[in-house]
Formats: sequence, structure tokens, C-alpha cells
Amino acid sequence: MRIAAALLSSLAISLPAVAGSIQAPGVIAGPDSGPTTGNPAAALYNPAALARAKGLQSMLDVQLASIRIDATSWRNGGFDPNTGEPYTLAKARVKAPVTFLGVSYEVLPDQLTAGLGIATPFIGGGDYTAGENNPPSYTSHQRYFGVNTKVITGQFIPALSYTPVKDWGLHIGGGMTYTLDIIQVTKTSNTGTEGLGTMVVDGQQVAAPYTTDAVLKGEAMGSHIGWNVGLLYDKYEQAQVGVSYTSGGTFHAEGDATVEFPGFLVTGGESKEVKGDVEVNIKLPPIIRAGLNSQVTDAWNVGVSWDHYQWNKCCGKKDGDIDIKLQDKQGNAIGDGDDDVQISVAKQQYSPRRLWDASNYTLFTGYQLDDRVWVGGRVGYNQNAVPDYAVGATNLDFENAGFQVGARYRLPMGDDGERGMTLGLAYSKFFLFTRSIAGTAWGADVPDERFSPTEAPYNVSGDGVYEGRVDIVGFRLAYDG
Repeated sequence: MRIAAALLSSLAISLPAVAGSIQAPGVIAGPDSGPTTGNPAAALYNPAALARAKGLQSMLDVQLASIRIDATSWRNGGFDPNTGEPYTLAKARVKAPVTFLGVSYEVLPDQLTAGLGIATPFIGGGDYTAGENNPPSYTSHQRYFGVNTKVITGQFIPALSYTPVKDWGLHIGGGMTYTLDIIQVTKTSNTGTEGLGTMVVDGQQVAAPYTTDAVLKGEAMGSHIGWNVGLLYDKYEQAQVGVSYTSGGTFHAEGDATVEFPGFLVTGGESKEVKGDVEVNIKLPPIIRAGLNSQVTDAWNVGVSWDHYQWNKCCGKKDGDIDIKLQDKQGNAIGDGDDDVQISVAKQQYSPRRLWDASNYTLFTGYQLDDRVWVGGRVGYNQNAVPDYAVGATNLDFENAGFQVGARYRLPMGDDGERGMTLGLAYSKFFLFTRSIAGTAWGADVPDERFSPTEAPYNVSGDGVYEGRVDIVGFRLAYDG
């Protein structure tokens, strides 16, 4: 019984320092995010660009993303093989807050700048339901994926920028990323005996094909460490060029889990919960970033950025991509050795993500209306990091295109106005490309060659049509002096 393997088979990790998704491009740290960013956000995007953050600067960005995903299934022709009824619409409605807090300080004028960034991005997950009249939520066709999955991280990013020779206009930088990993899941998985069991609907006992599903609930926490390096060339205002590289890593979390076995698998006929331990390891890709910013006039700038996520480098093999260990409190397979439970869960499991590389492309511009008011915007196209069979209820990382608009107001402080507070607002909207997925059923013999690698997916059932949208509202509070 592969509960855990199916748990994360469709999960795509996606945060600004790891992959492009609902926050990217330019949501954390606002409209000026990128490898030429001249503020404390450079600790995240390109540590060399900290050289452009003069004096003491600090900033707080808070973004709230509203994600709407709808999925309809065409597995088995769109009909439940056990009931003959059409599959119900599965919905994900997620409110995902993301934040960035940063500070930078010019230790040696025009030579050495230190920075620290703290980010708390939401990186994946969703709460799927099967429709208002079809409780519980995990009875939808999405039962093979996560029913309610949240993957959250907290990042601490200290960084330095060094300028060897001022007249060259060349800056080098490096930093370390310490990431706190948190995952919360509620997951169902079929036990191989579909069609058994009953449930009460409108006071009548009817067949309930999915009451045979065991339910895994768990919460795990851990951490991993990475690093980033970068270069910035800004000798000429008309051509400021930045490049950076962020290392890959492995999302790691350990914690408590509970598996609830349905009554028909338990002696006596009553469901039973067995407590255990879960460990999750998910490989994450290296990232290459590049950007060009041109200060066309004193007030007007334009630029372009490119983020490339090397998913195939970290996750291109057919197994071992997501490594899951699940056992009871005595170190045995959950259900093994329990006289009441008639089935056990494999302790060691893998869930493959044979992923492609992905890129984000962004065009941005800004205009300084006067000493206090700045307005700007950006448009972007973000590629999907996953092949077709990895799209599912726990994966919100679709191919998408969108825009962002923002404005900032600076309030000078002191007699000379050299210090100041800045308030900013931004709005982003991303349109997720509709995905029609086929050939993903359990042990499918023939993959969908439009998307899939050469081998058929294993233990994944996600045929259907996926569509959605993302709206994001952001706020900035900053200080410079």
C-alpha cells in the first residue's frame, strides 16, 4: 500500500529562491525584484547588487496571494467506474501570505555592503473539495493526490557584496541560505479494494466506493542549507547587468503521522488510527538568474530579467526524487504487527518527478514622477516546472502569464531629506494556462507524449482539465538613511 508515495507525487516546490510559481516574478520584494535590485532584496536575488544599496536601508514586503484552481476529471471517460456518475468538480481555494524582511548596511563606503533577508514564502499546496453536496472532501477524483497539503518555508539569508576597484563598476557577492521546512498534509490512498463500504446519504445506506481509502495525516518540520553568489556590473547607468547562481538543496522534514484504516480492514469493523513517524526529502533545483536594467533618463528606467530553474539537473531521474519514510512508533511498517489491522504500509517509498527545466521571463519599467512618487510595472511569462502527470491537487505551479503594477511614496525625514520612509502598494494578476492531461492512470502503459518523458507514470492518476488564476496584493514599508 503506497500511501506516502502518492502523497507528494504531484507536488511542485516553488518559492523565489527555488522555483518560479505563484510568487514569481517580482512578488516578494515588489516590482523591483531581480538580479539588478538595488535594495536589501538583493540578498535573495543577487548578493552582488547589495552594492547599490547605499547607507542603511530596511524594508518589509507583505504579499497576499489568492489562488483559485478548478479541476475536472476525464479519467474513465469522466465517469466514476464504481457509480457510473460523472466526477464532481474539484476546487482549490488558497490564501497564501508571503513576506520579505530585509536590511542592508554599507560597512565600508563604496566597497563593502552587508545584507540580511528573511523570507516566509508559501511554496505549495491546496485544499481540494469534491463539491458542496459530496462530503467528505477526499471523496473526489483527486483522492490519489493530497487532499489538504501545505508546504511552507522560512528563509534566513545573510549576504555580502564587495567592490574590488570602484572605477571598474564591478561588484561580487555571496551569501548563505538557511531554510526552515514545514509540511502539513491530509492524504487519502486507495487500498486496492475499490467499491467496498457504504455511507449514509439523505438517510439511506448507499454504496460508497471511496470509504475504503485509508487517510494519512501528518505534520513534519526540518531545515536545509544552501548558498548563492553573484556579479553586478554598473559602471554605466544605461546598462546595469547582474547575474547570480543559487545552489540546489533538499527539502527535509520529520514529524508525526497518523494513518486511519477504514473499518472493513480492521477486525471488528470499526476504523482504527495508528500513530507513526514520517520523514520527507524533496530535491530542489539550482537557479540561474540574469538581468539588465537601463536608466534611460534620470526618471525613467526599463529592464528585463530571466530566471532559469534547473529542475532536470536535480529531479530528472525516474525514481528517488521524493524520498518518504513512514513507520510506526516501534519502527515497524504501519499496520505490521497490529493484530487488528489487515494491511500494512510500506516503510520506504519513492515518488518520481521526471521534471524539465523551466524559465521565467520578465519585462519591467519604472518612472519617478517627482522626489516622492514612483510608479512602475512588469509583465512576465512563467514556464511550468513539471510534466503532465505531476499536475494535481498539491501542485499550483502551472504555466502562466501575468502582470504587476505598483506605486511608492517616499516621505523625506530630517532637515536635509537624506533619510526617508517609503510606503508602497502593488497588485499582481497571473493567468494560469489551462492544462488538459491524459495518460496518467495508475501503471498506464502509454504516456501522453505531448508532455511526458519516455516512461509511463507510476502510481499517479490525474487525468483531467486544470485551470485557475492568481491575484496578489502587496504592501511595502521601507526606510533609507
